[in-house]
Amino acid sequence: MTSKPIPKLLTLKQAAEALGGNIPASTLRAEVKAGRLRCVRARPGCNSPILIADAALDYWLEHFAGMRQAALSPTEAKHVNQGLGTCADR
Repeated sequence: MTSKPIPKLLTLKQAAEALGGNIPASTLRAEVKAGRLRCVRARPGCNSPILIADAALDYWLEHFAGMRQAALSPTEAKHVNQGLGTCADR
C-alpha cells in the first residue's frame, strides 16, 4: 500500500514566516480571498484560523506570486491580474 504524505498545514502567520517574511500574512489573506490560494478553516466559523497546505503554498508561489510583482503601471496590472500578460505581450 503506497501512502501519500499527509500535507502540512500552516496558519497564515506561519506561512508568511516560512516564506522568510518576504510576503506578509495580509498578502496571503488577500490571495485566499481572491481565490488564488487554496485554504481550509480549522473549524466551522468565520473566526477560526485559515490553514494553508504546504503544497498549496508551493503551487501559489509557482503560478501566482510573481504576477503580483510583474506589473509596472495600472494598465499592465489590470492585464496581469486578468491573466492576459502585460501590454507588451499583446
